Amino acid sequence: MDFPSLIAFLAELALNNNKAWFDEHRPTYERLRGEWLDFVSRVIDGITEFDPSVGIVSPKDALFRINRDVRFARDKRPYNSTFSAAICPQGRSSGQPAYYFQVNEEGILMVAGGVYMPASAILGEIRDHIARYPERLEAVLADPAFAATFGTIEGERLKRPPQGYDETTPGIEFIKLKSFTAGVEPRDWLARQEGVAGEIVAGFRAMFPLIRWLREALTSIRDPGVLTPQEMDRLLGL
Repeated sequence: MDFPSLIAFLAELALNNNKAWFDEHRPTYERLRGEWLDFVSRVIDGITEFDPSVGIVSPKDALFRINRDVRFARDKRPYNSTFSAAICPQGRSSGQPAYYFQVNEEGILMVAGGVYMPASAILGEIRDHIARYPERLEAVLADPAFAATFGTIEGERLKRPPQGYDETTPGIEFIKLKSFTAGVEPRDWLARQEGVAGEIVAGFRAMFPLIRWLREALTSIRDPGVLTPQEMDRLLGL
């Protein structure tokens, strides 16, 4: 992946965010998109080594479109100035736990994942799981690789407990969250770009306890065609 060219393209796009400029530079975009697809495929292959469920994900299905949906947005710029991907067996827009990474016009790489601003049914399932089994969340937060890489779970937080909970509920500060995500922006990653796919995969390996916990919380509303972590373990003989 020619990351310097990608960043240069995204930086110019941010300054010239209009259809005329994009159409003129479409051949560059198509070349970079093809390279990005290959890169995403490598990342998926790496994740599959510890999370076989993502093996069904197509790189094309993981990509977010460069075109922005501006129908109800105040910001009418037509294009995103990022290349990004969300890797999730149920699909990137399913609201289910996903591995996410992006590169933006400033050359910042983000490696993140979890569940971002989920629908009320998904949010309710996660909150209930925390209250019922707080020790399982504690195990995620105590995982050495997760703690060293991401620190904790983040997201916008309610000031007060949601309906049905109070300040004495186990894990209440996490129950107040509206998203359940973790992320990191590796420094000086361009100096290591030859190995960056492996670096991203290593980050996702450290994130796997969070993804696994979220899947466990959402078992009751998951796609029946996707195995739970426990089912996957049984099939693998673990």
